[in-house]
This record gives sequence, structure tokens and C-alpha cells, in this order.
Amino acid sequence: MMRRMLFSEFAEFCEYLERFTERTRKVSALAEKLRLLDREYIRPFSLMIIGRVFPDWQQKSLDVSWSTIARIITGLFRVPRRELVEALKRTGDIGDAVKQLYEGRRILKQLTLLSTSEEITILDVFGMLNKIAEVKGEDSRARKESMLYSLMSRMSSTELKILMRIIFSDMRHGVNVGILEEAISKASGIPQHYISRAYMITGDIGEVAELAICHGLDALRGIKIRIFHPVRPMLAQKAESVRDALREHGWLTAFEFKLDGLRAQIHKKGDVARIYSRRLRDVTDSFPEIVEEIKNNVVVEEAVLEGEIIGFKDGKPIPFQELMKRVRRIEEFRKYMRRIPVQIYLFDILYLNGEMLIDKAYDERRRILKEVAGRLKLVPRIVTSDPNEAERFFKEAVSHGHEGLMAKRLDSKYTLGTRGKAWLKIKRTLEPLDCVIVAAEWGYGRRKKWLSDYYLAVRDTEKNEWVVVGKTFKGLTDQEFEEITKRLLKDKLYESGRTVFVRPRIVVEVIYDEIQKSPKYESGYALRFARISRIRYDKTVDDADTIDRVREIYNKQRRYKASI
Repeated sequence: MMRRMLFSEFAEFCEYLERFTERTRKVSALAEKLRLLDREYIRPFSLMIIGRVFPDWQQKSLDVSWSTIARIITGLFRVPRRELVEALKRTGDIGDAVKQLYEGRRILKQLTLLSTSEEITILDVFGMLNKIAEVKGEDSRARKESMLYSLMSRMSSTELKILMRIIFSDMRHGVNVGILEEAISKASGIPQHYISRAYMITGDIGEVAELAICHGLDALRGIKIRIFHPVRPMLAQKAESVRDALREHGWLTAFEFKLDGLRAQIHKKGDVARIYSRRLRDVTDSFPEIVEEIKNNVVVEEAVLEGEIIGFKDGKPIPFQELMKRVRRIEEFRKYMRRIPVQIYLFDILYLNGEMLIDKAYDERRRILKEVAGRLKLVPRIVTSDPNEAERFFKEAVSHGHEGLMAKRLDSKYTLGTRGKAWLKIKRTLEPLDCVIVAAEWGYGRRKKWLSDYYLAVRDTEKNEWVVVGKTFKGLTDQEFEEITKRLLKDKLYESGRTVFVRPRIVVEVIYDEIQKSPKYESGYALRFARISRIRYDKTVDDADTIDRVREIYNKQRRYKASI
């Protein structure tokens, strides 16, 4: 066994992984390293190799800004900031940019001596980054900067390159969680589905790697959901209609209202309850009245429940973005709480008094949930094989201001963090919009050679100008990225940083989940989850939609919502 792993070796290994694209070679190389590592090195190696420092469930961050990093680099290398910016433009990657700066000029002899005289292990780097994350208080920025400067001044060019990529969570060597899981499986001899399941339960791939390699399959099988450690929720695929859902599920299906609120994972132990968002963020302080309802009604000792938090006004649900003001502006939530009451609707239970329920059938979990929920409301549902009855239920959900329906197979297990056909979402269909691209940003990673993040605009006929209603990089193939980049560059007006502003000539058809009010854009609106469905070469900018059309769709989708 290797007693330790130097950070220089780790950095060289990351560069080695960049040289080839074959998944099998990456898996084999990772498995070989994992087998050699001493126990205490497995967890930091497994996290940092995919650009992480903290497990998923902790939702921590280094909280180090780009300005801080730029200040350290320019001070360390004695270069003006513009040189760093130019290097970043050339490479499209902060790691490569820093390495170029390091190797392209004569660094102070003292720095060179420092970087070669001290050996830094991956534990040293991992420990320092964790300490930096813990720094709080008024002078935290200066203290973080000092700690990072001290660490970076001891590193070689390759070490700095990889450190930058860890800090910005962009490793660029093609190793994701799936590949790492495969490598852990190969190194430990444990089938990958056990690795994946353990990761979804713990939210810590480093812990899973250590358990698998050092303790074996029994250790993984013994993992249970942990109270106050949120897990990644089960996700749904999209179905075009209730008939499609019935066909997929073999006709007899449970249909639930798809509520347009905040998906909440509730952990309760004794008289303590905490609420986590879909992204595993702790939002307990934003919903104190929900916490009290849980504590007063769920009388079991330990439970993990799932539900949807909805805000109401005049008996109608408020838009999702209005509800999220509680989370984003926590200092104002008490005033907001008095104005907008909220309600929790439960729809699943994952854990109860030491027993994991995720392997039980959905229908059985629903029965248990009903017993546990007390006076708390459950999401409305029907179980039917009749498409006409399901369609009536869909219309009822929409008429109450909700998004549509969820179709759930009665025998489905709860598969943490995965999107499958056991759950299907059926939503209102909103008309696509024909938008014009008025600007685009150079991409990152695989997309760095293309303009691939597009500003979407419609015409404001009163002002006779284009107004932006959203941005997206989704929907196009690599070939389309390349083709559209060439066309945009021919229409370039000017460039500012990574953004290229262009003549409005390219029309794209855009689909989206919702139109929201937004102060971010001058139009006052934003397309939620926008994606390009096709490039409309057959249309000119005169055929593009207007802000009046956007406003019309917005008002139509809000007719069942409360006005705020």
C-alpha cells in the first residue's frame, strides 16, 4: 500500500487522464490508483478527482471569488491582471491559464525554491481547502486569501493548474461520478449497482470508495438513510399525455397533482425537524410554520418525508418565483410569511424509525405515509386505468393553478437520484417562441471553441428594439454549435469579455417550462428552462415573436394563479 500520495503526483495523474478519451482506460487507471492508496487518502482522492472538496449533502462551498483568485495569481506571479485575462481568453480554462503564466515568465527564485523544496500531499491540500471553507466573519476574505496564497506559493505549475480546477469544480479530464463509481467497483470487486446505491444514500462518493475498498460489500449493504443528511430525490421523465403514461405503466396507474411549489425533503428526529430543498439546501428557517406542523402531526421518532410547499393567496397558488422569495430573502421572510401563507402537501416517505422504505412499492409507501401524516394533507391523487377519468383529473389540477399531473407506477421503488419512467410528469403545453440571438458567450470545457450560450430576444414593437427574455446553451448538436458559431462571428458587432454581441439575424425556436417575471432582463420576463428546439433557417427576424406575445402567454399561464 502507498503510505501517502503527493499532490504533485495527483496533478500529474489528472494530466495523464486528459490524454485519452476511452472510458475503459480511465476506469482502469483510476482503479489501479485506488487499490494502491492508503485508507486515509481514498476519500480526498475520490472527491478531488471529480473536482469536489465536500460531500453532496453538506452543501458547503469554499466561498472564494474569482476576484480573490485573480488577486492571488497576479500578486504571486507579479503580472498585471490583463495578462491573466488574456491567458484565460487563449486557453478557455483557468487551470491552463495559470500554468501558462507560471511557465511563461521568470518567477522569483524564492518562489521556485519554495515550490520544489516542500512536498505537499493530497491530505495537505484537502485539509487546507476544508479549513478555508470554515473561515467566517468580517475579515474572512482576507484570511481566505492569505491561506490560499500560502498554499499556492508552495506549488509547481502543474499543481497550480489542478488546484485551480478543483476550486472551480472543472477538472476537464472526463472523469465524472459514473466513471468513478465504475472504478471503485473494479478496485473493490463489488458490483457497481451497490456502489451507486450507497452513493445515492450517503451523498459522499469519498466515503463510499473508502468503505468499498477497505471494508467490502457488507459495509455498503449496511448503509441506511441518515437523519439530517438529505438524499438526492427520485426524478421523473416527461410524458406527452395521460394516455402515454397509462400505456407505459400498463394502464392501472396512480395520478397525483403536480404542484408548482418547492419540493421539500423533511427530516424529523424527536422534536427536531429540518427541511431541505430539491438541491439539498437547508431551507428550514424559511418555513417555520411548516416545521411546527410537522412536529405537531408526525408523532413518530424518526422519519424522512417528501412533500411540496405551496404558497396561497385568495385560495389560489402563487407563482413559484414568488414562493422562492422566502428562501432568497430570509431576512424579510417574517413580513412575507404574514402576507403569503404556505401549506405542505406530502407525497412520499423514505425512512421510518430505522427502516428504509425506498425498496417498498410506491402504493405501500403511500399507505404508510397516510398513517404517519396525522392531519397533514397529502397530494391529491386517483388510481385509474380510464384515460377519460385521468384527463378530467389533469384538467382539475390545471384549473386549481397547478402544473399538471405526476403518473406513478404502483409497484415502483423509490430510486434515489435517478430519472426513470416509473414516474412520469404530464404538464401543460406552452407555445414555443421564435426568438432572435442578439449575443452569445464562448463556452467552457468541451464547448470552449464555440459560441454556445445564447441571449434570446424578442421585439419590443413600441420601442422598436430587441429585448432579451432568456439565455440557453441547451438543445443543439455539436455540428449545430459549430455552424451557428461561424454564422454569429460573421455578424459580430463587438466583443466584451467572453460575450460576443451580434447583429440580430438568426431565428431559433425555443421551448421552455414557464415564463416568469424577472428584473434580470430589460424585457421584464425570463423563460424558465429555455432550450432551442430548432434553428429556423426558414424565418427572418421579421417573423420573430414580440414582447406582446410573451406577455400574452405569461397572462394565460397565470390565469389560475394568485396575483402578487
